[in-house]
Amino acid sequence: MPTLPFRRLCAVLSVLCLALGGVVLPPAPPAQAETLIGAEAAKRKINLAGRQRMLSQRMAMLACMADSDVQTENALARAEAAHDLFDRTLRGLRFGDEELGLPVETRPEVLESLALVDELWGGYGQAVSLYVERGRSATLRAIHARNPAVLAKMNASVGVMERLYGEGLIAPELATALNIAGRQRMLIMKALKEACMVGRGIAPEEDRKALLSTVALFSSSLYKLRAGNAWEGIIPPPTFEVDMQLELVQAIWDWMDPILREIAEGGPVETEQLSRLLYHGEVALREMNQAVTLYESG
Repeated sequence: MPTLPFRRLCAVLSVLCLALGGVVLPPAPPAQAETLIGAEAAKRKINLAGRQRMLSQRMAMLACMADSDVQTENALARAEAAHDLFDRTLRGLRFGDEELGLPVETRPEVLESLALVDELWGGYGQAVSLYVERGRSATLRAIHARNPAVLAKMNASVGVMERLYGEGLIAPELATALNIAGRQRMLIMKALKEACMVGRGIAPEEDRKALLSTVALFSSSLYKLRAGNAWEGIIPPPTFEVDMQLELVQAIWDWMDPILREIAEGGPVETEQLSRLLYHGEVALREMNQAVTLYESG
């Protein structure tokens, strides 16, 4: 079993102890709980729309973990929480939500993209709810089948926001950084989902192939966020705090990466192994979410 290098162990030890059984919470809303406007609203929307991608994968991942006897009750409770947060945020992105700091959306192109997500969300959300209530493997198959389309439409919607909000409201390079950093949260959940689904045997070879691609994309994107990539319009960390936060994510990912790759390349999937991956994945998600919050507030 790979271990974290000693020089990084102290940096992550205090964080790791917070992860087990924890629920990943949304970034804190503005203290005054008022709807944001202008540039701040644009950054908020890209952040929370990007988080929707993560939640779409988080629901499927946690349902799969429960089906694999990994922290079953806790996983089901967190899947239900992710479902409720996705549903509320989707409505807030369209119609506004003061507590989340979201104004009513008025741009037709954004509204159209979110409506496409909403069309798919009905069936997918129902499948998640049914699994939480009844825990049937047949329902897990429906989740496995439906979640990629929800992710694809939500990802397209974030792209629309990045493009439109980057045309005057905020700097295009910041919009891109928010999108890419936000996508990292999703990739953590997607990798765990795919690793877990391999063990459920629904479409193991398909999931192994997808897992290998997911792990590679997370690793390359994290490198670009840390170093910058002018060709793709990705700025290097804008503050020392962002740089250190990404270093923390890197330390946790360095533990997860070889295990995920081993599964992707044909290795077995064991319950204890999934439990450890879930433990570290929750920490990685929490810290990546904090990095996105720092980008938003910068």
